[in-house]
Amino acid sequence: MRLIPDFLILGAAKSGTTSLIKEMRNHPDVCAPGIEVNYFSQRFEKGADWYNSVFANKDKVLGEKSTSYLYETGCHQRIFDHNPGIKLIIILREPVKRAFSNWTMRFTQGRLLKQAHVFNSRNQQKIENIGFSHLFNYYISCNNGSVRHQEPLDIFERGLYIEQINHLMGIFPPDQLLVLIAERYFQQTSQELKRVSTFLKISDFPSGNHAWERKSEYPVKLDEKTATPIRDYYKPFNEKLFRFLGFEIPGWNI
Repeated sequence: MRLIPDFLILGAAKSGTTSLIKEMRNHPDVCAPGIEVNYFSQRFEKGADWYNSVFANKDKVLGEKSTSYLYETGCHQRIFDHNPGIKLIIILREPVKRAFSNWTMRFTQGRLLKQAHVFNSRNQQKIENIGFSHLFNYYISCNNGSVRHQEPLDIFERGLYIEQINHLMGIFPPDQLLVLIAERYFQQTSQELKRVSTFLKISDFPSGNHAWERKSEYPVKLDEKTATPIRDYYKPFNEKLFRFLGFEIPGWNI
C-alpha cells in the first residue's frame, strides 16, 4: 500500500513557504492542497482517512505545506510513523527579519494583542508591551522553555532553526531532508527549484514567471538599533546551523 503524502514543506513560517507551495501546485506532476492542513500538529485526531482525503489526485506526487510542522517538534515522530520514507523540505529566512515579519503580520491582523491577553491569563508574569523590541526583551528574560513556546513569544522561539532540525534528524535520515535558504531562493529561483525537482525526482518546474506570493508592504519598518541585539542573540544558533549545512549564509550574522 502506498504511503502518502510523498513530501511535506515544514516551514519556517514567513520564509517563502507560500511561494514554494504555489510552485508545487503549478507543477504538472504534483498535487497539493492550497491550505495549511496542520494534520500532524493540530488535527491528528481526525485520522489518516481524513488526511488522505485532502489529496485530490492520487496519481501524482502528493505533498502539503504546514509551517507548524517544523516548530511543533512533538509532531515529528507522528510524521515518521505515518510515512517513514517521506521527503521533508524546509526553507529558512534570516531569523530577525523572519521574526519581525511574523510580528508585523500578527500586529496588523489584530492577533498579537489577543495572543498577549491569552498569555497573561495563563502566566503569572504578564506581557505589558507588545512592541517588537519590548516583546523580545520579555522573551529573553524568561528562562522557562514551555512559556517561551507559547504565543506570542513563539515569534522569537521559531527562529532557533537548528534546534528544530536537530530534533528532526534524531528521527529521519539526512537524505530525506532538503534545506532551502529564502534569500537564495528568491534571488536564484530557477536553480533552487531544480534542487527541489531533483530531490523529489520529478520533472523540472515549468519555466517563465514564478509563482511568488506578493504580500503587501507592512507600515512598520525594522530599524538597525532594534535589530542588532536580536541578531546577536541568534548568532550562536546560526553558527550551529552553518556547521550543520556546511556553509555560512551571507548576511545572517551581519
